[in-house]
Amino acid sequence: MKARSVVVAALLGGALLAAGGGTASANMSWCVDDPPIQVVTPGGHNLTVNNMVYLPPYELHLKNTISSDANAAPDGKGGTLVTVHVHVPTKAHVVSTEYRYQVSSQKDGYTLITLYLDVPIS
Repeated sequence: MKARSVVVAALLGGALLAAGGGTASANMSWCVDDPPIQVVTPGGHNLTVNNMVYLPPYELHLKNTISSDANAAPDGKGGTLVTVHVHVPTKAHVVSTEYRYQVSSQKDGYTLITLYLDVPIS
């Protein structure tokens, strides 16, 4: 009975050590929320595109120079192709999302990052 308790305690301790031992680097990148962009589809529906811009921590002072715009056009399949342009002053990773239809696109780039969201409504 004692050996079994020791084995169980050792396994539990090892599991807790493994679960709590992970490290995360807080210096990898900073996320900047761009204001949402309102887009009207060719069919007259209003969509909101949200952009998340990830910058290196040493470039965080440039976050106020980020701008974005978007336009919508028919995609030829009965939906809408939303083209998002994000203007960044340095290398960045951008994620554009339209939450209602759960459409997302992401890309790394410099200066001008163009992303495409194909939404199933016209």
